[in-house]
Amino acid sequence: MKNKLLAVLLLLPMGLVSCTHPTKPLPPPTPPPIDDASNVPIGAAQTYVGSVGVHSAVFVLTWQADGNVVGHYYHPDNSGVILKLKGKNTAHGELVLTEYAADVQSAILTLKKSTSHGLIVWSGKMHNTDQHGSHVLNVSFTRKADA
Repeated sequence: MKNKLLAVLLLLPMGLVSCTHPTKPLPPPTPPPIDDASNVPIGAAQTYVGSVGVHSAVFVLTWQADGNVVGHYYHPDNSGVILKLKGKNTAHGELVLTEYAADVQSAILTLKKSTSHGLIVWSGKMHNTDQHGSHVLNVSFTRKADA
């Protein structure tokens, strides 16, 4: 009887501890969203003012939790033309946007972020990919860091 009781007691802990791998691994942790603002909620549209080439421009961008960015821009002196933007905050301080005119890709913007005197500044190049040829334009837009 003692041997049976000892055998049961020895087997009991082994039944509680499993050495097998889980059948479904846990998903990787979600990285924190990359946002250009310290106090603007993800999903909120942010307005920037700047230029594309020699033309003034107003950009409206919405930063999403997964790093995607959507929005549009327009030239105030060319009313009626709104260009859509879609892209990704590829790394902290780097942004790649694709411009669409009439739902057709027309340019790619590659931008880097800097801060200066309370302003968030995105600047870089626009590489046109549409029928206008392969023009490369300087792009820059800013907003107040607390706006």
